[in-house]
Amino acid sequence: MIKKILLVSVACLACVFGSFEDNVAKLIEKETQTKVKVVSTSDLKSNKDIKLVVIEIENNSQRIPMFATKNGNLIIGLSNIMFSSSSADNEIIAKIAEESTKHNESSQQNAAGKLIDQLKPEQYVTLKSSAKNPGTYFIVADPNCGYCREEFKRVDEKLKTHNVNIVIVGILGEDSLKKAAYAVENIKSNMSEKDKLKKFKEIFSNSFKTPKSIDTTKVKETTEFLFKTGVIRGVPFIYEKK
Repeated sequence: MIKKILLVSVACLACVFGSFEDNVAKLIEKETQTKVKVVSTSDLKSNKDIKLVVIEIENNSQRIPMFATKNGNLIIGLSNIMFSSSSADNEIIAKIAEESTKHNESSQQNAAGKLIDQLKPEQYVTLKSSAKNPGTYFIVADPNCGYCREEFKRVDEKLKTHNVNIVIVGILGEDSLKKAAYAVENIKSNMSEKDKLKKFKEIFSNSFKTPKSIDTTKVKETTEFLFKTGVIRGVPFIYEKK
């Protein structure tokens, strides 16, 4: 009888305080208004009161490693400055951080691919490769982005093996939207690949002057569609179609 009462008491305590994973998820949700789930936990050799936890954000599948006390009531972010007296702890932390990064990159590419696959042909310009069985890249770029300009210097190399679909967006203000709209209007599918590439490089140059008056409605729609979910967060964004 006493044994049964003890077992019932333990079960009730679990209901009241919740499991470690539940406590972690509930605390994060309370503080951030974001639903998460715990996908893995690891004990540390250097400190028995702290666990290494990997949580996954439900709406975008991104994974974040962090530390939590063993009752799940205190959470500490994983920092670049982290030392442990245990080499085993250092190894497992490095491994989990690397695995989370790879998972996040893969998840982002998959989610972005689903968005990009919904684009209509009139929302991007195709530069065709001369290769026999080319792959396909999509490059999302803003005409005023310095990194995008650098990426265009490498387009010729990509065209040796892949068709390259350029999606012009305007995330850097009205000037970008106007230049992007000009590109969409003036780079036609029936132009030669050489002329299309030349026109792109002209529009992405520092010397290109923004058109004074041009309809940016279509470019705005494409930009909002690709960036409103937060899956694509910057430019240039490169996606290789599988």
